[in-house]
Amino acid sequence: MRTGPHRAGRGWLPLRPVGSRLPTVVALAAAGLVLAGCGTSLSAIVGSTSTTQAPSDTSTPTSTAPSPSPSPSTTAPLDGEVAVAFPVVACSTSTGSALPNSGWKPSVLLAPIPTALVGKIEFYSDGVHTLLGPTGWTCSQTQSNQGSGGLVIYPYGSPDPPVNGPPAAGTEGVFALFDNTGHAPGVALVCPFFTVPMWQQEEANCSGSKPPGEQSSMPTPDIATVSDPPGVVGTLEGSGGVHPVTGAVIFPQVVPAVTNGSSVNVAEASCSLSDSALCPTVLSDFEVREFPVQGYSSTSR
Repeated sequence: MRTGPHRAGRGWLPLRPVGSRLPTVVALAAAGLVLAGCGTSLSAIVGSTSTTQAPSDTSTPTSTAPSPSPSPSTTAPLDGEVAVAFPVVACSTSTGSALPNSGWKPSVLLAPIPTALVGKIEFYSDGVHTLLGPTGWTCSQTQSNQGSGGLVIYPYGSPDPPVNGPPAAGTEGVFALFDNTGHAPGVALVCPFFTVPMWQQEEANCSGSKPPGEQSSMPTPDIATVSDPPGVVGTLEGSGGVHPVTGAVIFPQVVPAVTNGSSVNVAEASCSLSDSALCPTVLSDFEVREFPVQGYSSTSR
């Protein structure tokens, strides 16, 4: 990762509410429903409640009151976005080796996503960090010379996997970086979008401004959503190619750490896909799932 704001080639938009039906989905899963298979939408389970009545009693009725009409199902079909069970693909090291067998190894995760994307995306995890990406791709850990760690999801069988150094402009992939503001690379990650002490800007060689043509907004004080249009070489991995690249930069505004320059964990994700319709969901999950857990020093510089 480069230390300046003009890093060539490097969000979820805020997570859309799942709606009042999500607790029903979660309750069904908790009750022991067995999913038919990975990637099976739970909307079919929730939205198809049977209206079959119990077998009628053939004994002599004790009342002459008319029998009530069968009640229709009270479960309306879910629309647009529901909890879906996804398979989790294991990532490898940057050299392609399998990760150690110890640690957290999820095989299925639930996520609230648009039903239109079922079968198009799945989870990738190294046991520490987890990302959504296109189905059937490959995931590897990354490690920069400056010490920043990350994950990258890229097309299976790529002849030039983007696992070492910044990817070329237009490279397809989902790129995530995890760092902290205790050293220059972590500061450079957040400097174009957030306020940092001047001495940190100088150490990171960051002007505090975005590259020309790059667009950003702040949906919350802790998150910057970033967009590099086609041809714009911005801060996001893969930017500068023929398709737009969108991303999210997370810098928890922990006080007083952010004002006195103490180390705060930060994260960034870039979605560089020709099918950009996948990116809002990929980035939204990242913002929620990978929001940094803080561990910083309160000692001032």
